[in-house]
Amino acid sequence: MKCSAVFPILAGLALPLTASAEEGTLSIYGTLHPFIDNYRTTGATRYQSLSPDTGGASLVAETDYNGENLPARFRMTSGTSNLGFKGELPLSDQFRAFFQVENMVNIDGDSPVLTSPWANRNSAVGLKSDYGTLFFGNWDTPYKHPTLFVGPLRGLNPFDNTLTGNPGFNVPGTTTQNGRYTGRPDAAFNRRQGNSVQYWTPTWHGLSARGAISMNESRTRKTDMEPSVSPVLWSALATYELGSLSVHYAYEQHLDYFGLAWLGGATSPAASFTNRHSNDDGHEIIAWYELPTGTRLAAIVERLTYRTDEETDGLVERYQRDAVYGALQQHVGAHCLWGSFGFAGAGSCKRRGGAPCTTNGLEGRVWSVGYTYSPAKTVDIFVAWYQMENNRSATYGFYPPVVPLSPGVKTIAYGLGILYTFDFTVVGGSKPPAEAPAATAAPEPPAAEAPAATAAPEPPAAEAPAATAAPEPPAEAPAASEEPAASEAPAEQP
Repeated sequence: MKCSAVFPILAGLALPLTASAEEGTLSIYGTLHPFIDNYRTTGATRYQSLSPDTGGASLVAETDYNGENLPARFRMTSGTSNLGFKGELPLSDQFRAFFQVENMVNIDGDSPVLTSPWANRNSAVGLKSDYGTLFFGNWDTPYKHPTLFVGPLRGLNPFDNTLTGNPGFNVPGTTTQNGRYTGRPDAAFNRRQGNSVQYWTPTWHGLSARGAISMNESRTRKTDMEPSVSPVLWSALATYELGSLSVHYAYEQHLDYFGLAWLGGATSPAASFTNRHSNDDGHEIIAWYELPTGTRLAAIVERLTYRTDEETDGLVERYQRDAVYGALQQHVGAHCLWGSFGFAGAGSCKRRGGAPCTTNGLEGRVWSVGYTYSPAKTVDIFVAWYQMENNRSATYGFYPPVVPLSPGVKTIAYGLGILYTFDFTVVGGSKPPAEAPAATAAPEPPAAEAPAATAAPEPPAAEAPAATAAPEPPAEAPAASEEPAASEAPAEQP
C-alpha cells in the first residue's frame, strides 16, 4: 500500500504544472554495496620521550605517540550504498531542466542513515544545453571527480585510495560538507561540497572543463574576541580525452578553512587576531589508459599545501606534502584481477620566526590486491586484501575512517563484498510507436479524438529528445556520494 502511494508522488516531482507526464522523465536508481572484512592495526609508535629533536615530527605532540593498536574484529560496512531519484524536462529545442536527489543507504543498519538529512549525496537542480550544464546543490567537487574512476569497482570501498586528497593526521579520506566544519574535515580535499554552484562545459575536440564555488554562507562577524572570516571553496578541472586515454588536471582552494589547525600546526582551530586568514590548496594530475587486451592503467600525482597568517613565533604556519598513487586492472570476460600502490612523502613545514620544523616519520604507503567476478552488468562479487602502512609519526587511514589512529600504525584487512546497482525509468522515456498513431487512427468522432490527441505527449520526433535526455553519461556511475557508485554514472552528467 505504501509503495503504491509513493510512485504517483514521485512522478509529480519531475513535472511542472503545465507539462504532461509524457514530456519529462523520472528515474529511480541506486547501489547496494555491503562489504564484510577483518580489520586490525598493529605497530603503533610508543616513545614517551619522542620529540622533533629525537626523531618525532613538529606537527605531532609527544603525547600522541601512545602505542595503542586496535584488536582484530569483523565488521560490515555499506560503502557508498545509495538510493536516488532524478528527472529531466525539455524546455525548448536546446534547454532541459533536470533534478537529482540522492541519499545514503546504510544497508548494514548502522545509525548514520537515521540521522543524515535528505540529499546528503550528489543532489542538485539545474539546466543542460548545448552550451554546457549549470546547477545548484550538493555535489562532488571537480577536484574529486576524476579520482572516482581510478578504483577497481563502482563506489568507494575500504580498500580504495585514501592516500591522496588528505594529508593524514586522521583527516577523513572523503567527506561531505556544506562549508567550513571547524574539524578535521576542513583539511580534506576529497569532498562533496554543499552550498555550491557548478558549471560544466561541453566537450570540444576531447577538451572539457568544470568549475565550482561553494558560498561563504558561514562567514562570521568581527567581535572583540576574534576577526571576521569568510570561508570559500573554489574547485576547477580541465580534461582531455582521446580514445581510451583520459588526462585531467585539477586545482582546489580553501580560503579561511584553517586546515593547518587540524594538522597540529596551531593552538586553536578558530581564527584569532594573530591568525586572521588561511589559504589551503591542492594540485593533482590524474590519467588512465585502457589497452585492447583488457588492461587498464591509472595514476595520480598530487601536492597539498596548507598556509596561515600566523604571527605567533614558534607555531607552524605552513605544511606541504606530495603523494603518488597507481592502479592496475586486468579484465578477462566477467573476471578482473586488480592491484594498487600509493606513497605519500613526509613533506616539509615552516615555523613562524624561523625556528626548526621537522616532518620526521610522516610518510605513508598503501597497497591492495583483489579479484572481481561480474555475473551481470549490475552485479559485482569481489574479495580484497589491503594494508595502510604509516611511518612512526603518520596517521593515514582507510574509508570509512576508524579514528583516532595512533601514529605509526599499520592497518591490515581482508574482506568479501557484493555490489548490486539498478536504474529504471518510472515516468517518461520511450513510448511504443503505435501509441500516437492509434490516437489519430481511431475511428471515433472528432470530439472524442481531440482529447486523445491533446493527451498524447508529442509526435515521436519531439519525444526523442526527452528519451535521449534520460540516460546520462556512463562516466559518472559513481554519481552517488562520496564515491563512484554505479548509479552515479547516469547521475553524474546532471
